[in-house]
Amino acid sequence: MKTIFSQSTNPYFNLAWEEYIFKHVQSEEDILLLWINEPSVIIGRNQNIFEEVCQNYTSLHHIPIIRRISGGGTVFHDLGNLNFSVMTNQYKDAISNYKYFTQPVVDCLKELGINATFSGKSDICINELKISGNAQSYHQNRMLHHGTLLFSSNLDQLNHIIKKTTHDIESFGVKSNRSNVTNILNALETPMSIDDFKEYLLKFWLKTDQPLAKALFLNDIDLEAINLLMETKYQTWDWNYGESPAFEIKKAMKQYMIHIKVDSGLIEDFIYFDGEIHHQMKNFIGIHFDKESYIDKVSHSGENFKKPLQSFSSLLFD
Repeated sequence: MKTIFSQSTNPYFNLAWEEYIFKHVQSEEDILLLWINEPSVIIGRNQNIFEEVCQNYTSLHHIPIIRRISGGGTVFHDLGNLNFSVMTNQYKDAISNYKYFTQPVVDCLKELGINATFSGKSDICINELKISGNAQSYHQNRMLHHGTLLFSSNLDQLNHIIKKTTHDIESFGVKSNRSNVTNILNALETPMSIDDFKEYLLKFWLKTDQPLAKALFLNDIDLEAINLLMETKYQTWDWNYGESPAFEIKKAMKQYMIHIKVDSGLIEDFIYFDGEIHHQMKNFIGIHFDKESYIDKVSHSGENFKKPLQSFSSLLFD
């Protein structure tokens, strides 16, 4: 097994770093990545940002929302969360076998005196509280399995960011399974830092798998390619927002109803059953459906319509 730590906590970079290694770094051996991100929301490949994330909160706290290449649900990353990624060519017996890849983590936690268990389809729990969500992706003859490990995360932020199930949005996007969560640190008999935990997990993993681990090194050409992927994909609106499945929003406003259709992240139709304001709504067709674009468009609307249009913002992007 080859191992590598990311020296960056930039979530845009780290997602590009992970994808690049997965798709372009050839290795007959399995590769284990360990990495930590600054506060960020990472959504599944086939999810709808607008259905999963409270954008009022992320906008206020400057927390980026980024789409990953694997399926599954929305997760929150911060400096108290450790991410692990396993890449393998030997996956025929491990397709959708989440327990196979999470077992080393479960066993490591048990060695630390924690009552950790594999739960449901792809989670790790401590006393029925979730500490890890996992997802997988495939490319040619390789498989990527990755997961989160809530060690000392800000759970208040997590709970503010992940939206509760809503019936206002009609979408074919993959829905997250909301769970009650906890931190690994809360269950440790002897406290340790997340860096100490990272080292402990690595040593345990290699002890139980292949003791002769090798470090994986990237050269300047690799880093240039990763930065290019970050800039042209992970930092773009088209990838993060535009890839959201088509959806419709219906929201009640006193005696009226707002009805919005969005496709590829762009407003396709905007209906408000009030004659004068409805006419103004047509000016919003074709713009990006996100809070910043909406507010910018409102600022260029007629003075008589700014106030009601502004009031829609908190309703649409709650």
